[in-house]
Amino acid sequence: MPNSKPRIALVVVGVLGVALAGGYLLMKRFPNAFDRESADAAQIEKLKAAKLTETVAKPESGWPQWRGPNRDGRAPAGPFRSNWNEKPLRELWSVPCKGGYASSTVVGGKLYTLEYDGASKTERLICLNANDGAPLWESASLADYAAITGGYAAGPRSSPTIHDGRVYWVGATGQFACADAHSKKEHWRHDLVQEFQAPIPRWGVACSPLIEGDLVIVQPGGRSGSVAAYDRLSGEKVWASGSNPSGYSSPVAATMAGERVVLAMTGNALLGLRAVDGKELFQHPWVTQFDGNIATPIAVDDYVFISSGYGKGCALLHIEKEGERFRVKVVYFRPGKLMRNHHSSCVHKDGFLYGFDNETLRCVDLRLGEEVWAAGRGPGKGSVILVDKHLVGMTETGTLFLAEANPDEFKLIDKKDGVLKGNDCWAAPVVVDGKLYLRDNSRIVCFDVAE
Repeated sequence: MPNSKPRIALVVVGVLGVALAGGYLLMKRFPNAFDRESADAAQIEKLKAAKLTETVAKPESGWPQWRGPNRDGRAPAGPFRSNWNEKPLRELWSVPCKGGYASSTVVGGKLYTLEYDGASKTERLICLNANDGAPLWESASLADYAAITGGYAAGPRSSPTIHDGRVYWVGATGQFACADAHSKKEHWRHDLVQEFQAPIPRWGVACSPLIEGDLVIVQPGGRSGSVAAYDRLSGEKVWASGSNPSGYSSPVAATMAGERVVLAMTGNALLGLRAVDGKELFQHPWVTQFDGNIATPIAVDDYVFISSGYGKGCALLHIEKEGERFRVKVVYFRPGKLMRNHHSSCVHKDGFLYGFDNETLRCVDLRLGEEVWAAGRGPGKGSVILVDKHLVGMTETGTLFLAEANPDEFKLIDKKDGVLKGNDCWAAPVVVDGKLYLRDNSRIVCFDVAE
């Protein structure tokens, strides 16, 4: 009788191979299938009594970068009228624009944003007079969006950063440039995709540049550098760190456990990098379908709140230091629920988070990781910013609203449908100097919100 053992072994190997291949494909399709909820009771108890720091933005700071002066979605102090329901908003000006999801930045009476002309395959950095919308100058460069395979290729998605008379921006194909903020004269330019062997993400490069001291920091998401820092004046590379794939988030800097740290949400993990030299201090895995980590990390003292859509959920991490070693402790992890930020980020006030959990506006107790209230399912996902004690929000379908940032109850003050057009109005609102700036893929509009 022929020996059947080799045949059986081949069958077993084949079955195992099919199972492994199937498991791999399943994990690629459903990377969060094995996530399990967790909470550290001791950490939560400790956090209950902690006095969390509130950031304050000075009036003269303007809105110089993604998510405002402190990169936390909080508007600088200044005039703001909250009785929209009694006194309707007055449009000051409106000008046409090409496609793009980039929010505006407003400094020194000038507004900067990015747009894309698909007909000429041209990305443009544009500068307008913030008071009347008059065009001041533009800087154009060729950009082929053919590699953006996931759709939503209307235009750039990162916001320009203004600092010390210069403007820094990143285009959707990875062009990273610095120019004079007053005259468009370009100082330097890098191709992040080529320089770091980085594939263009399916929805394009999306990081907004971060100024940290003498450095400007971006997220190429390449094999030779997931996060990179350049000298903000000369444009020379200072450091590069990690090889994590790119997500769609933007870095923030914070002092954590006594160290200045760059927090970068990549496509599969949160990185904590020493700001001065890029040394990795900690890494927390955060795998999401499509590498769809979009929201900006929220740093509050030694805690970091992270959230992603595509069913992932949210977590609060405590960053601790033992000797020279950093440790990440999970305070709580709420998989698939509570707060699943898609294209926008939460704002924090007095220990509470306000943001869009997919299509539902929620208030969450940061300390406990529990829902406080839910406003109900709205007309699409949305973005919110914090203006003193109020939430100014824009849904992806063009509805503008004003609500109280009140943990006791959801109190809507006013809403106005059809302010913007389309189903992908993803640019976050901007409020500065008594003016509200909004944009979609066809126009930029400014409203008077002064007292």
